[in-house]
Amino acid sequence: MLQPLGITADAEAVYVVLATSEAAAVEELADRAGAAKESTEQSLSELRALGLAAEVTPGLWKALPLLDVVGGLRAQRLSEVETAIIAAESLASHLLAASESTTDAIKVLVGTDAIVAAHREIFDSAKREACAFDKPPYVKARPGATPESLLREAPEWRALDRGVGIRAVYHPGFDSERLSELSLFAKKGEQSRTAPVPMKLVLVDGQVALIPSMRSYGPGHELRVSVTRHPAIIEMLQWLFEAVWESSVPIITHYGRTDPRRQMLISLLMTGSTDNAIAGQLGVTVRSVRRWISDLMDELGVTTRLQLGAALVRADTLNQIPDRQRG
Repeated sequence: MLQPLGITADAEAVYVVLATSEAAAVEELADRAGAAKESTEQSLSELRALGLAAEVTPGLWKALPLLDVVGGLRAQRLSEVETAIIAAESLASHLLAASESTTDAIKVLVGTDAIVAAHREIFDSAKREACAFDKPPYVKARPGATPESLLREAPEWRALDRGVGIRAVYHPGFDSERLSELSLFAKKGEQSRTAPVPMKLVLVDGQVALIPSMRSYGPGHELRVSVTRHPAIIEMLQWLFEAVWESSVPIITHYGRTDPRRQMLISLLMTGSTDNAIAGQLGVTVRSVRRWISDLMDELGVTTRLQLGAALVRADTLNQIPDRQRG
């Protein structure tokens, strides 16, 4: 679960053991983690570099608060996202200028029907991987989505059915129907994360991209998108996607399978998000967030936020977080 922070699986296993002890010697950690002493020492060095462990006396180690450290990393990644957004705004301006070009490398489509058709065509052509940014406004809602309805209506679902890999970054803030649909796609195999995204984007096989043009408020103007195969633009869009992807938060889907909001709650807790930030991203009150966190602490048998952080890491490793339907 800590891999998005740049921590290896071996180092994560050592942290899980260390977080449940006041302090421990290298030999004890190696024995409890089932690892060799040399690899345990290497894992401790990784944890120390990230500020997750400290050597209190020679050979004796203790874990440092997970949520505090991750909060600092979150601030750093948010800064990286802001930088990527600035680059996106500049890129969008270039795309708008290029949309007037007569070259076949860029084609401008106008109107909802044309946009939906292009979206379907691009996903139907995918052979290897599709990358996407998703944020409101949504062109077409799919209320009460089921696997059967998505197979009929969603080209993304059919691409997953064909074995195409999909990585998607969703802009924070979902209603319950959007969260349920997101959970279905994650269970189907989509790799989903959340972060502020600068635009809607579909990028397929590193060869073709669909990106909205900047809005025009002139009378009679409809929604517009640009479909581009220009190698230089595709390269820039791929760079932008990877930058935001690396700074985004993985959405956990194997917790609370009946409640996508619960999945997002745990994902955001693991990034060190504040109660206010979680409430804003989930579209609920801070009071609701605190009640959910209190319920989660009761389920895991902990009494403090520090213990909750360690328990979430341990429970993720063992896949033992309880699942219950909320009313």
